[in-house]
Amino acid sequence: MHIQVKGQKIKFNKVELLVLEQGIENLFVSFDKKTLNELTLQKKYEHLQEEASRHAQHVIDWPAGKALKQLKDEGNIFYKQFLNNYGDLTYTRFIVNGEDELLKQKGIYTIIVNNELKFCGVCARTFKERFNQHIGNIYAKGCFRDGTATHCHVNANITLMLPDNDVHFAIYPMEDEKEMNSLKNAIINRFEPEWNLRSNRDLYELTSVF
Repeated sequence: MHIQVKGQKIKFNKVELLVLEQGIENLFVSFDKKTLNELTLQKKYEHLQEEASRHAQHVIDWPAGKALKQLKDEGNIFYKQFLNNYGDLTYTRFIVNGEDELLKQKGIYTIIVNNELKFCGVCARTFKERFNQHIGNIYAKGCFRDGTATHCHVNANITLMLPDNDVHFAIYPMEDEKEMNSLKNAIINRFEPEWNLRSNRDLYELTSVF
């Protein structure tokens, strides 16, 4: 795949997804390292202490994931305030298949669906680590407010596209992080990938509600 941007034609290398598991729901339930009460003592959650005493007192000493699932089952949407904006969606577990020497590098990555550029991001570490250990393997704590909202967001969007569409990554190795961010921003400004823009818009809408 080639992308024309900043007056140059850049070749991206295709990386296939190998799906291991689909339809993963309620992933946050598995988080049991802290109780719900212990979470409210942390900075990211301390503003929820008063509401938790009203809406979740009966599960306040339960493991956090189990407590939130109980609230969800009761129809109490307060549980969502402990999660990031994309922390209660349906996910897929996958790994990538491509040239190993390329995957050991870092740089710019894009997500392509049916030949349409949907997302552009930066890998400051290796592509293989980002895809296999993070985007392709959402973990329970990553669903929480202090977790990894972008990984949840991207994985959930990929999940919506599978298995009926052609979904793959396309990567462009780079070394300099400043240049990576410059190219990423240029690609986003040039092509306005849907998932990049949706992330910002959803964040604004959810912030406005709460």
